[in-house]
Amino acid sequence: MIKVLYSIFIIFLFVFCDEQKEKFNPELTYSSSPKAGILPYFKGAVMDPFWPEADGKLPEDLKRIPEISLVSHENKEFNNRDLRDKYTLVVFFYAKCKGICPMITRNMMNFVPKIADQKDVQIVSISINPEIDNVEILKKFRNQYKITQNNWTFLTGSQKTIYNLARNEFGADVKVIQGKDDLNDFVHTENVFLLDRKQYLRGIYRAKGYGDLERLKIELETLKQEDRKSAAVSFHRNFP
Repeated sequence: MIKVLYSIFIIFLFVFCDEQKEKFNPELTYSSSPKAGILPYFKGAVMDPFWPEADGKLPEDLKRIPEISLVSHENKEFNNRDLRDKYTLVVFFYAKCKGICPMITRNMMNFVPKIADQKDVQIVSISINPEIDNVEILKKFRNQYKITQNNWTFLTGSQKTIYNLARNEFGADVKVIQGKDDLNDFVHTENVFLLDRKQYLRGIYRAKGYGDLERLKIELETLKQEDRKSAAVSFHRNFP
């Protein structure tokens, strides 16, 4: 009798522990330690930083630009080919914004001269009010701020595409609320996002002030050094 009861207890304990294991949040089952000279990737709903191990393998759930097709201020298609082999700074904005957008735009304008000699760096400003911000509005916005740089592109397009991008890949806070004069007002992030040449998210910086943009400049160079080291290792493996 005692053996039977003991067996039942063991089976119950096994089943109970197994059920508890299934309910455990999968995002808490990994750990990642910072690596010197390597910027983190990001993963999960809370944008956890992730550093790859020595084998360099990357999980599939890292934040990365999905296939997109948007329209530039020059009325040209903008897709993933335009991001390839470029370091890209992504900003979310909208033309009628009277809150943080003007401040972020001016801060980015002050930042542009610091990367003027870096031909492999571009800025992409994506409107989160694409139903209003058509190509002509984007042109007027650039003219208003006297933005003439060829490496600073303003984009509009499908609201579904842009909202999915902003919310799911960048963790930007995009919420539609009813504003004055029946216009849609938006609460959205003040962050600038850094993409590497393979379109992975590698850095997040506050653009409302200017201190974080100085960190962005430093970490952009860190990312380039990381790529140079990776290219050198790959070369020696192929040509020992």
